[in-house]
Amino acid sequence: MTAAIPGVTALLERAGLPLPTGAVPPNTVPAVVVGTPGAHPADLVQVLLRRDSGPPLTVRALREVSRAADPVQWFRARLPTLEPDHTAEYRVEWSRAGRRIAMLPADGSWLPLLGADPADPGPSSGTPAANDWPSAPRFGYGLEFFAALTVNLAAEVVGATAEGYRINFHVEEGRVRGPHIDAVVEPRGGDWMCIRRDGIGAVDIRITYRTGDGALIFERAGGVFDLGPDGYAMVTAGRYEGAPPFYATPTWSTAHPDWAWLNRKQGIGFGRVELSRLQVQCDIYLPEVDGRATGA
Repeated sequence: MTAAIPGVTALLERAGLPLPTGAVPPNTVPAVVVGTPGAHPADLVQVLLRRDSGPPLTVRALREVSRAADPVQWFRARLPTLEPDHTAEYRVEWSRAGRRIAMLPADGSWLPLLGADPADPGPSSGTPAANDWPSAPRFGYGLEFFAALTVNLAAEVVGATAEGYRINFHVEEGRVRGPHIDAVVEPRGGDWMCIRRDGIGAVDIRITYRTGDGALIFERAGGVFDLGPDGYAMVTAGRYEGAPPFYATPTWSTAHPDWAWLNRKQGIGFGRVELSRLQVQCDIYLPEVDGRATGA
């Protein structure tokens, strides 16, 4: 292992949530949760996994949203499912700016996994039991902060249509910045919004990022822009006031090989629009379900 950064030398296990090892139920998704002592934008935590003595597979861990008082930045990764009687082994590596800092196990060994046969659930009555239709959350999840998006817009008013009051908000300039991306927003995109009479704007975003390495990343998002009960009357009168909240569901598409991982992601964005200057301020997160039943 390379030389450690002073004061930051160990990956941490979360109390009450040990790393999976030994027998695991087949066809489930084991979760690996580890922490680093403090957050750093260049930190990368990944799991190296070998299945049935095959070549290593790299699984990237996502940052969880940490409480302000928590001195640890937690990361969560989902391991691939194991079929019955199949084996795997893994270890966790933490690096910063391409420099490896620590591993779990610390000696660089591998933790074994075995897909063990589940207990016999017994015969089915054919009638769903009460807990077959749960009303409580069933899955854990992680949220990794992706980027802060800031965009200045210009309004092109189409006017009242059969669907609602249409305004095309064209990008004048913008930027998206986060731990893994720093890109400009091309000025040819925008939000083709239709505002209903109840003051809800239907988000229809289509914009393009241009990264420093020349990649073009197309983003498309739907969502809800809540202008309030009087929002329809306000915009039809040409008044742009306040900073209403909005919620968006971005996805991305790119041909650049270094950014192909983003093609597989579903984003969750939320923020506000300062209407007086038509500026969008949006924080974007990448969710990841870990497949583990929380109520079990």
